[in-house]
Parts: sequence; structure tokens; C-alpha cells
Amino acid sequence: MDRWLYLASILGSILAMGLCDHRWRLTFTAAPARATVVSVVLSGMFLPWDGLGIVSGVFFRGTSRWMSGVELAPELPLEEPFFLFFLVYLALNLTSFTRMTVPGKMVGQ
Repeated sequence: MDRWLYLASILGSILAMGLCDHRWRLTFTAAPARATVVSVVLSGMFLPWDGLGIVSGVFFRGTSRWMSGVELAPELPLEEPFFLFFLVYLALNLTSFTRMTVPGKMVGQ
């Protein structure tokens, strides 16, 4: 079971982002079509970035007993696309949250 712990933690983090999104209507709950397009495009842009990092020897899979061991491509673990989506979702939520606040007080309170 240790093998899937990293993926489970990423999925748990995505779930937490979803709860924040739902609570404050940040991204997918505020504009689902726009959030989907932005998430797919940005996550898709990070994959070639990873590819360049792998080819140049900067990025490598490494070893960890918490990773699944499944590789989508050489040095590209199964967990990577989920991690990239998490980063994009986090950035979108933070950006949306920042827009809806004013110094010291949330808008709507």
C-alpha cells in the first residue's frame, strides 16, 4: 500500500482544493467551462516542459517507496500529470481568492 501513498496524497490535495473551490466559489464552481479550458491548457503546457527537463537530465523520476512505480514515459511517473493539475488548480484558486478579497476583509461579508 505504501506504493500508492504519493498519488493518494496528491488526490487528497486536489480534493482539498475542490472543497475550497466549492466553499468560496473560486474556479470550477464559479466558471466551470473557463476553469476546465485553463486547467487543461496549462497542465498540457507543463508536460512538454517536463519532457524537456527529462531529456536534458534536469528532471528524473528518482526512487521512493511511496510512488506507484508506474511510468507513463521514461522518467515520467504516473503521479506527474496529477501533480501538475494540482499546481494549476492551486494557482487558479489562489488567484480567484485574491481577486475576491480586499485588505483585511472578504468581499460579501
